Amino acid sequence: MIWQEIFNLTLVENLGWTLLHSVWQIALIALVLFSALKILAKSAANSRYLVSLFALVLSFALPVATFVWLSGNSTQATQNPANFSADKTAILDRRAQPNEDFSSDKNLKLTDTKDKNFFVSIENLQNGFAEKFSVFSPLLVGLWLFGVAFFAFRFVGSVWQLRIYKTREIYTPSNDWQEKFAHLCEKLKIKQSVKFVQSKLVETPMVIGWLKPIILVPTSVFLQINARELETILAHELIHIRRYDYPVNIAQSFIEILFFYHPCVWWISATVRRERECACDDAVVQTLENAQLIYANALANLEEFRQMAKQTAPPILVAANGGKLMLRIQRILQKNTEIKRANSAWSAGLAFVLISAVLLGVFSFNSGMFVNAQKKTATKKMAIGFVSIPPNFRDKTGDKFDETARILIQKLTERKVPAIGFVLGAGISDGEKMFPARANIVRMWRDAGLEVGIGGFKHIWFYDTKFDDYVANVLKNEEVVKPILAEKNLQLRYFSYPFLNTGKDLESKVKFENWLIARGYKSIPYTFDNQEWMYSFAYDKARENRDTETAQKIKAEFLDYMGKMLAHYEAYSNEMFGRDIAQTLVLTPSRLVADSADELFGIFEKRGYNFVPMDEALSDEAYKTPENFTGVKAGISWFERWQMAQGKKLRDEPKVSAEVWKTWEETKTKK
Repeated sequence: MIWQEIFNLTLVENLGWTLLHSVWQIALIALVLFSALKILAKSAANSRYLVSLFALVLSFALPVATFVWLSGNSTQATQNPANFSADKTAILDRRAQPNEDFSSDKNLKLTDTKDKNFFVSIENLQNGFAEKFSVFSPLLVGLWLFGVAFFAFRFVGSVWQLRIYKTREIYTPSNDWQEKFAHLCEKLKIKQSVKFVQSKLVETPMVIGWLKPIILVPTSVFLQINARELETILAHELIHIRRYDYPVNIAQSFIEILFFYHPCVWWISATVRRERECACDDAVVQTLENAQLIYANALANLEEFRQMAKQTAPPILVAANGGKLMLRIQRILQKNTEIKRANSAWSAGLAFVLISAVLLGVFSFNSGMFVNAQKKTATKKMAIGFVSIPPNFRDKTGDKFDETARILIQKLTERKVPAIGFVLGAGISDGEKMFPARANIVRMWRDAGLEVGIGGFKHIWFYDTKFDDYVANVLKNEEVVKPILAEKNLQLRYFSYPFLNTGKDLESKVKFENWLIARGYKSIPYTFDNQEWMYSFAYDKARENRDTETAQKIKAEFLDYMGKMLAHYEAYSNEMFGRDIAQTLVLTPSRLVADSADELFGIFEKRGYNFVPMDEALSDEAYKTPENFTGVKAGISWFERWQMAQGKKLRDEPKVSAEVWKTWEETKTKK
């Protein structure tokens, strides 16, 4: 019977829903706490501590209340078979209904029923999610239990470590120190009996226990800091006892174990610990006369000893050097300047500089090694997107239809370039039937292990296209490409804007980006835009005319141009970010790129670039830089977008060679 209760499916499902709801509940609590702390920035540390502690308690109470509420509803549903049957019938009825048609034609012909169907669709989505989550919840709960067990085991290890501290290699301090300690207890109105010992195991003073608290002070501390400094540290520990911080800290650790998966819980908990230490600091300064500088120096010395010993205190401890030490010292010294600005501003500033120097000395060795290691291992990164596959078939030299694609794919695989090919649906289908030979080029790309993404079914400007029509164009492309990927159980992940144009206005741009995210796509912000397509067009013309000499000249000019463009964008990168960020390069899958692949990729490699997957390149923090480029029928590099967003002048771009430009202009004139 007990095991049946433990593995009760209803209980597991309720736990799963509780965990899911806790994500937004605790995030909301953290947001409110963040706002409250901003308002209380100049209030007493104890006030901020109490508010933070209340937020932590609420982070525990709300999910518990949710679980109780869900359990109550589950009990009622189980006790009323009629309700259960009705709900089940409704679900089956919904499953029997035909799925909504999301074809492009439907989306382009919206009727007055849209508003009515919207709420029905939302309800269907909610119900569908509920059904799927019920299946998924046992796995979620299992992972949660595993995490709880792991963190609980770590907590037990900390408790065992404290037991060792309490019972091994402890000694009674001298009579003089026992008298000073008793005087401190009396001064701070400590009603409990507190045991005061020195220890050879610990490297920083700490409090252990609540009902029978014990303060442990490292034996070395008695020799390394003066008596007045040690008194301030002991006062700090006694104030923790007076405030009952130890049991609060244990409860705090319990909440961290239960909600280990939520970063907001860790942030709230860290805030509680920080404000608690600040509140104790304030109490020390208020209780002991003229103790600000002495106490600040004592904290800095303790941290230096701890760093040298490389000892980390268990998280359930309350210790004098807990929290963000530099901020605490700064607060203490600022309090001193506020109280006696006229006669102690200079000495407080000097003390802060000296203490900062001590702390910098403590941390500089490890920090320096870390920074240097980063510099030594840093490499330039580049990801490449090809727009669009299959290649434009301008070749009339009699070569095989798929020859360009085969050469390019071979070069990419030989040089281990994890490129993405963005499919132009109209190149492989008329919307109803596939063009087998062209569709097979997409399969060749896929089977070579290269990523496949999409643009639009037709290569159209977002600037000139209504939002619904633009979405319909992407959906139509999705319908064409998805089945090809499904043959190998692959998913579409990336979208490339045709012409790199992101719309006529910011509203449409943001709306479409949100639509992409909802469908599981990530758009590509290309930093390395270029006019390769112009060179490719001229190269194809030369090959068509059997003009080998001109073709080779165009190829050489193209490689020179791409080298200059790389330097151009590297200059942007260093100007804006002070480093070489991961570049995202856009190319067409042309015969020129295929024939010059070894030389082109060699240029990048000689400049120190490694070719990486797109997701690795986009993980660079630079891509979080805001930009709002719209309102122009153009597509430009994201470097230029970022530059314009900051109100800075654009750099002069390397020019396309005169002959290539002339070839392109002549073609436009003929059209």
